[in-house]
Amino acid sequence: MSDSKYHTTKDGRRAKKGLYYYMNRAKKRGTSKSGKGTVTDEALKNSAKTAKNEDGGFKSPAWTRKEGQSPTGGLNAKGRASAKKEGSNLKSQLSSGTDPRRVSFAARFSGMKGPMKKPNGKPTRKALALKKWGFSSVEAARKFANANKKKAEDGGFLEPGIEKI
Repeated sequence: MSDSKYHTTKDGRRAKKGLYYYMNRAKKRGTSKSGKGTVTDEALKNSAKTAKNEDGGFKSPAWTRKEGQSPTGGLNAKGRASAKKEGSNLKSQLSSGTDPRRVSFAARFSGMKGPMKKPNGKPTRKALALKKWGFSSVEAARKFANANKKKAEDGGFLEPGIEKI
């Protein structure tokens, strides 16, 4: 057995031995025991989706990077598609009306702390998102949420309805 910390990959590169090297070695030898901390073929295949890209860095989902974010706030179609791959079901923003999604957004963002502008004077992602949903400020979102929240007596979406006696 070699004591070297490096091995040669299939494509001829020299790489440091790591977790995947040892897991694959055990699988090839037939010494891996299922259910004992080993990884299934399916899990290895899925891990390749988040493995290193050609440049050597890790590629994160588009919704966490600039290419999945809209410059005017929120996510673009590519960002929503990458979030959907991870199990989220995101829809685009609503800039008008009293849809429960818009009321919920306003309620969440009305309590969000943080500045509306960066030190360089540009708006933050929070400010852009509020604008995209049709709110000029946190106060405007709070006022809208309070005016349009369903009351518990009416079977609101925050608490079960209270029976009237």
